[in-house]
Amino acid sequence: MSREGRPKLSLYALDRPALQAFSRDLKALFLADDRPALAALLGLGPDFARRLAEGPRAVDWFLRPEADPEAGPLFASLRRTAKKRALAPAWSSDEPSLEGRLRHFELLREDTALASLLDKLLDANRLPWFLVRPGATSGWLPEAKVEELCRALRPLEASLPPEIVAFSRALRETEGDVLAHDLL
Repeated sequence: MSREGRPKLSLYALDRPALQAFSRDLKALFLADDRPALAALLGLGPDFARRLAEGPRAVDWFLRPEADPEAGPLFASLRRTAKKRALAPAWSSDEPSLEGRLRHFELLREDTALASLLDKLLDANRLPWFLVRPGATSGWLPEAKVEELCRALRPLEASLPPEIVAFSRALRETEGDVLAHDLL
């Protein structure tokens, strides 16, 4: 893959209560199999709303692989709606190498507490299923852990490459919980 084709990591201010509320709404609609309300929640047009109405259960559409051309747009609508309700873009890296540097830059890996915080920020298992994309780097940290990560990164900035320094500064400028994602 060319350098230009590689994803670039972005940071979002995360409204965790809003994301939790969205998750609850989504779960309730799946449990009730309320397809019209689900289509409305996701902002689906008439064609996709009709597609969602097909099959034994609405949730079945979201159990299909995201690569399925018929289900893919539903996943995109789901993520778009989640972003609108709970995420505010804060910063995007100019460098596609940032994620690899955060995971493998030796100076960052020497401090196990710092490395652990970075790994949590890049751990997709910590996100709701609908924000996880195949092959993506993603994760989140609560505000207290973001502050801890910023305190650990700041004294190292003189020895870090520019893309990590930009990331460190962006973290400091983002208020509250932070979500990182490279394909959202």
